[in-house]
Amino acid sequence: MVAVKEIGGSMTTFPQKNIDIVGIGASTLDRFIVVDHYPTGREVQQVVSSTTDGGGPVATALAVAGKYGARTVMIDSIGDDMVGRHILDDFEKYNVNTDAIQVERGAKSGVATILVKHSTGERAVFFERSTAVEPEFLDAHKQLIDNSFILHINGRHRTLMRAAMDVAKDVGTIISLDGGAQRYDEEMKPITKDSHIVIVARDYAEKYTDTTNLEEACRIIHDRGALIAGVTDGANGSYFVWPDGTAYRCKPFPQDSVVDTTGAGDSFHGAFLAKLSNILHSESAKVSSTNAVQGDTSLCAIELLKGCAHSDLEKAATFASAVASLNTQGIGGRSPLPSLELVHKLMGLE
Repeated sequence: MVAVKEIGGSMTTFPQKNIDIVGIGASTLDRFIVVDHYPTGREVQQVVSSTTDGGGPVATALAVAGKYGARTVMIDSIGDDMVGRHILDDFEKYNVNTDAIQVERGAKSGVATILVKHSTGERAVFFERSTAVEPEFLDAHKQLIDNSFILHINGRHRTLMRAAMDVAKDVGTIISLDGGAQRYDEEMKPITKDSHIVIVARDYAEKYTDTTNLEEACRIIHDRGALIAGVTDGANGSYFVWPDGTAYRCKPFPQDSVVDTTGAGDSFHGAFLAKLSNILHSESAKVSSTNAVQGDTSLCAIELLKGCAHSDLEKAATFASAVASLNTQGIGGRSPLPSLELVHKLMGLE
């Protein structure tokens, strides 16, 4: 088991270098129940199948990134219950460092119950929030952000998140925002403007930009400050604008059938950030070899992002699209994640 910090306990030693992505968000246990149809009233129905999986948008993105080689650290607070232990075990399975997860004695961890319609993969989500208090922002968290390429957020733990964003802006760490469907509110407007990578769902984009034209929405997001602006539209693919203003349409990888759409957006984020981390490492090595930058590469992460080639960013988006598509072929947000071989095959690389 990976060590954690208990509130009121002693601080563990966090990793101080070689971090790609730090995430701040809610970590949950997702319980999936596949049904023939959604009940419309009082009825008894035999389930088609059921399973459990780790959940939470940022948490799942980090698990995906960890599976595909990125070095990730999660900041959150959970309860010291059986659900919390399952959450930690699942993170460990996907190589996500949990040293910065605070475990609160007597608190309950978050649980989501998800009904999945067998014929379409559509889902209805019912959730119980964790009773653990919002994580404290610690000096050790500042060190994590300072030593990472990317800070990934989605609006949860807002006091902590804003403090982390301030540190990221001071040290040059890239802020990546996951704007999921039904997650936009007016408080998210300045957070969106202050983020360097803004990849959002159609619903979020339409509310933030006041347009239903997704190409136009992507351009507006970029013009408001995002270096990389992206809008995902499920089976219709995604739209991007790169740091220099170049637009890109990422085509989807349609599947014959969809089993479950849970986590498709989260897996897109995680896969994109995993590939982006590789690109940033390559850019950092080039810069270091010419002695143009000295010291911690995280200090120049934003400048590295500005210098990424279109072709590399397009490959990252295509990889993310393939992962998200294949992730709909099984139940859960993480368990169906495909192997690299399957992803490359779908992309036509093998």
